[in-house]
Order: sequence, then structure tokens, then C-alpha cells
Amino acid sequence: MMNKVTTIPDNITPHRRWHWQDNLWTLGLYGTAVGAGTLFLPVEIGTRGPVIFLVMLLLGLPLSLMPHLLLCRVYMREEQTEKGTLPIFGSFFSGRGAKLITLFYCVTFFPVTLVYGVALINALDNFLVEHLHITAINRGPLSFIVVAALYVVLSKGRDRVVAIMSALALPFAASVLLIAVSLIPHWHLSNLTGAAADMKATPLPVTLKNIWLTLPLITFSFCCAPMVSPLSASYREKKSEGESKALFVIRIAYIAIFTSIIFFVLSCVLSIPHDSFLRAKAENLNVLSVMKGNGDFNLMYHVAPLIAIIGMTKSFLGVGLSVAETFGQLAASVSGKKASISKRMASLALFLLTFGIVYADPDVLNLIETFCGPLIAVILFLIPAYLIYTRPVLAQLRGVTVWLVILGGLATLSALLWTMF
Repeated sequence: MMNKVTTIPDNITPHRRWHWQDNLWTLGLYGTAVGAGTLFLPVEIGTRGPVIFLVMLLLGLPLSLMPHLLLCRVYMREEQTEKGTLPIFGSFFSGRGAKLITLFYCVTFFPVTLVYGVALINALDNFLVEHLHITAINRGPLSFIVVAALYVVLSKGRDRVVAIMSALALPFAASVLLIAVSLIPHWHLSNLTGAAADMKATPLPVTLKNIWLTLPLITFSFCCAPMVSPLSASYREKKSEGESKALFVIRIAYIAIFTSIIFFVLSCVLSIPHDSFLRAKAENLNVLSVMKGNGDFNLMYHVAPLIAIIGMTKSFLGVGLSVAETFGQLAASVSGKKASISKRMASLALFLLTFGIVYADPDVLNLIETFCGPLIAVILFLIPAYLIYTRPVLAQLRGVTVWLVILGGLATLSALLWTMF
């Protein structure tokens, strides 16, 4: 039987029944989206030029809000086969198809946790060496300790992880906005005019390629899709005013996500020298790790890396929550062993794989552009649209919005083709 979707009566608007749990989910969505991707955006835009910022300004909100709302609507109509399971399209497929779509979900979002893990270790290592002058800890033990601590937190369950993320999201959001505001006296329009002058000498095909490859970065940086699954499950299981409330929470979260990211990126691009962005890209660092101490910047020089570490941590937990739960469910369904044993083995496998790749330190921006962004586009844009036009139970969702989501998904996914030629 399909679970009944709870809706808010016409005479009651969602905000009149706003509860504390709604605050936690709003901050959870914000915390998942605003983190590592946000801190790498200024690096990418600072090295590619102002046209990329303009593309983000125009496309960032529609490329993020519309597909997330559509994804939530699909999840809310998914049949719950087992109490406590997360909606990830499984009930819309049968038998092996359900397992394959679950596996694809894990393959899509697990690399995102790797991006956050690599960024976290790099930021922490940079802080220990450059700020605290501690060189005795090498990357191996540091990676093991940090990744182990993150997986211990994930093992505490959905409610505990969301609560921890929410606690981290608020100070991180305040810190990011404070940094952006504190940079205003150091804004230099020459950063944009100089970059614009350089772009005039750049061949048009190169500029178009940069715009093209920015779409996966936008999709990644504004994405909180992993948190939409547990959010949908929570509102469906607790019947907390159902679908309308869940959609309202997403809209509120995205107002905060979009405005804070745009303001932060603009402030960084206008105040940080181009050479610092080049250094960050070459050394696999986020923008807060390359802020220099200079006069009034001394406090920021010491505090910014700590803020970056908080951001990476909460983003890892936000994405890792759904990946760990989903992979554990998949392992339990195919292993034939007790669910608790299967989930522990799955968690151990994820931990070991995460530790190994984080220690190897791959290029995170390249990973975002060529792998994470395009695969997220499949989950976020294309699979929901495919289901809407092939499953009768989702027919009421068909319309212009779905086609706009499809176009955005195809454009983002096409960036993957660049690496093939």
C-alpha cells in the first residue's frame, strides 16, 4: 500500500505550525549545502573570471531549488517498504532494479563525502603547520583519527547527526557572513575589472568551456540532496504536517543558502588577490586556508581555518548520514546476514575506503567537476523526471517545471563529456 501523503489544510499556512524540529531540518539542509563546496567556489571563480560568477548568480537558485523541491515531492510519494528506511526511489523499481538504484545512490554521494574528507584533512593539516607550527603529525595518523571520529558520530543515528549538524550550522553560517562583511573594507573593484580585461584576451571556446564546467560546480555547491531523503522520511514517518511543510522548509533553507553563498563568494573575489586563488587551487586548499594575516586581518587569519574545519565537518556528516544508512540497508538486503552485522560491516568498509582515499589526497576540484557534479545531476535532475513521466502515481507532478529540471540536468551531465575527449 502506498503511504498516505499528509497535507496542510487550505486554511492553515505552514509557518503557523512551525516547530523546533523544523528549525533543525532547515539548519540541516543549510549545513549540508553550505560547506566545502562553498569554500571552494571563490577559488574556482577567482581563477576563471567574473563571467562564471554571473552564471552562478543567474542559474544558481533555479538549478538548485527546483530540482530539490521536485525530489522531495517524489520521495514523499514513495512507498515505505520497511519502517525506518530512507526513500531513494527504491519502491519505484522492482527486485534487482531497487538494489541497483540504491547502489547508484551510494556511488553518487560517497565521492562527495570523500571531497569533504579530503578538504577537511587539508584544512586541518594547513592549520596545524602554518598556524600552530605543529609538524610532528603526518597525514596518515591525522586522516585515521579524523575519519574514525566522523564515523563514530555517524553511528549515533539520524536524530543525533541532524542535531549535531544543526548545532554546527548556525555558528558556521554566522562566521561565514561575518567574514564576508569584514572583507568589505578591503574590496577592490580592480579584482573584477582586471579579470574582465584578461578574459577579453581569452579565446571564446575557452570561456565557453569554463562556463560549461561551472554547471557541475554549481550543482555540487548548492546541493543538499542527501539531506532531502532523511527529511522526507522524517516528515512522512512523524506525519509532521506532511509534504507541504517539508517543501516549505526546503524553500526557507534555500533562501538562506543562496543569499549567503552569493554574498560570501562576491566578498572573497573582491578582496583576495588573484595569486592567492592560484595557490589555493594548486595546493588543494579552500579559500579560508589562504587568507593572509595583515593588519585588521590578523584575527581572521587565525579564525578562518577553524571555521573552514567546522564547515567541512558538518558537510561530511550531512552527506555521510544518508550514504551510511543507505549502504547499510543495501548490505543487509544482499548479504543474508543479520541487519546489525551487515550494517557494521558496511560501515567498516566505508571507513577504510574513506581513510585510504582521504590519505591519498586527490584533486577535489577535478573530482567535483568530472565526477560528483555530473552524477549528482542524474540523482537530482534526471531520475525524478524519468519516474514522473513513467510512473502513474507521479503523474500529477508532470509539467513545465519537470522539463526545466531535465534541461538543467542534461546541461550539467554533459560536462562529463569534456573529460572523455
